[in-house]
Amino acid sequence: MTTSCFWAAALLLSFLILIAEVSASVFGSGINAGTFNQHRRNYAREVLKKLKHGAADTFDFGRFQSPNAIDKAMSDCRSSNSFKYHTAKDGREGYYCSTRLGGDWVLAESKQVAKDCVPAEVLAAYLDGTNQKKWNEDKVLDIKIAKTGSGLYRQDMVLKPQRVLTGKTTIMRYTQKIRVDKIGNSNYNAFVELDTKSKSNTKLRPFHILKVNVGLEQVGNNVHIYAAGIMKVNRKIVPNLYIFDASGIAGAMAGKGTLWLSKHFQDRSANIRKNRID
Repeated sequence: MTTSCFWAAALLLSFLILIAEVSASVFGSGINAGTFNQHRRNYAREVLKKLKHGAADTFDFGRFQSPNAIDKAMSDCRSSNSFKYHTAKDGREGYYCSTRLGGDWVLAESKQVAKDCVPAEVLAAYLDGTNQKKWNEDKVLDIKIAKTGSGLYRQDMVLKPQRVLTGKTTIMRYTQKIRVDKIGNSNYNAFVELDTKSKSNTKLRPFHILKVNVGLEQVGNNVHIYAAGIMKVNRKIVPNLYIFDASGIAGAMAGKGTLWLSKHFQDRSANIRKNRID
């Protein structure tokens, strides 16, 4: 159980870093506003090939796909009823789903609503190192983000040692590549993947392959956030035991872990209303 808890938390951090350039004045991220890799007026019309059990390594998220289109692409592996509501003592809430895809592959998803904000502000919240450490201080040692091109980023993650079945890990490091696209006037898609060629990666890390697509879509005054991540887990961290497969538990916990944004913007709205009254 401790092993799955660790892996889920690590995956959560990968899931959360949806990098886009936003105003440094929003949360002090220090990244310029308005930068993205490519822009389209509308979501892509091409129909995605569906994710198949036993063939996760062949799935492609495409580009400029709507959250609804990606959701439908997952429908052969799980039903819409597979999402479970989750709320925690810290105030996070939303829906999550974990699906084993065969072998060492897992699909982790989450859906939540950030109220009274716009997608650029949600991206800024993700980028804020203070937020990252606040919600994951027991797992994260350091996070560094560097721009490598227009709407392209490199994220270096350092995780604290964690307990596993055989004892305790050392500090873990891995690098991710992030690409941000803009759709229409305000919506964003962020694609995150493990940089398997990075020399900074430690062999002991939560996953061997990671691909995550996150859609931020304005709906009224709120932002709907749908994250879908496909990963090949590292069995030294997420064992496949005779009695049960810890990857399913880890995927569920990873999905739950991404839901802190709902509470973040709920608190922000409350503070804004309070300041207006004062």
